[in-house]
Amino acid sequence: MADKSTFKRTPSRPSNVTKLDPAIKQAVDTAVREGRATIAEIVQLVEALGGEASRSSIGRYVKNARERMEDYRQATQVAAVWVDKLGKEPDGDVGRMLLEMLRVVAFKTIGDLDVASPEDLMFLGKALKDFASADKLAVDKAINLRKLIAAEAAKVATDVAKTAKKAGLSDEAVELIRTKILGIPEAKKA
Repeated sequence: MADKSTFKRTPSRPSNVTKLDPAIKQAVDTAVREGRATIAEIVQLVEALGGEASRSSIGRYVKNARERMEDYRQATQVAAVWVDKLGKEPDGDVGRMLLEMLRVVAFKTIGDLDVASPEDLMFLGKALKDFASADKLAVDKAINLRKLIAAEAAKVATDVAKTAKKAGLSDEAVELIRTKILGIPEAKKA
């Protein structure tokens, strides 16, 4: 049996509230978001604006909206922790993980919509494209950084090798120092 806290029933049909005139629905959403109106007051608001919705449909809509707001609040808290960690390690795996988390949130959000409009799908597609671009930029940045470090290490190794030869060290000692600087493992001797 599914855990009650992780299983969410998806509606088989759109809520009566989502079928209301967009101006009325926006007023309902504002009342829910502010959290000061009771279900009865929201029903009265809908009727006053010329709409029609039952107390039970408003109650279900408010319950679902509050669950989504709670999910958003929790996601915001988790994101704040990861963004703080990302600030401490900007080149680490946290940045890539954060992008993956955003991708999951985008899919979850579109899955939670009662009805996905073409605009919603377009925005999701654009968001996923932007995530892919961010991934590519992160990989390109890591590759360029490694190339820069390798070039700097090669320059230092060459300078150290010249200085060591001038100081009278043997070719083997100079090569050992050079391989240590470049991070190249020493070849096994037969």
